[in-house]
Amino acid sequence: MEAAVNDGVPGIGGDCGGACACGTCRVQVENDWLHKVGVASEVEEAMLECASDPAENSRLSCQIEVVPELDGLVVRLPPSQP
Repeated sequence: MEAAVNDGVPGIGGDCGGACACGTCRVQVENDWLHKVGVASEVEEAMLECASDPAENSRLSCQIEVVPELDGLVVRLPPSQP
């Protein structure tokens, strides 16, 4: 989320600064990467449930820790994300 906000990626707001409290950094992780990004916490799951179009591969990008193993990670914005 921080990299997207710093680079002005459209559709990633990051309004809460990464506190898992707003959902403006929601992404959909490509299925091949789901096992590598780890599972969402209960707090993150609760935020995702409030989304207008939650999907099985939805995550808050602020909760995905960028580590070398994620080099090449592919995420997409959900259709409803501005």
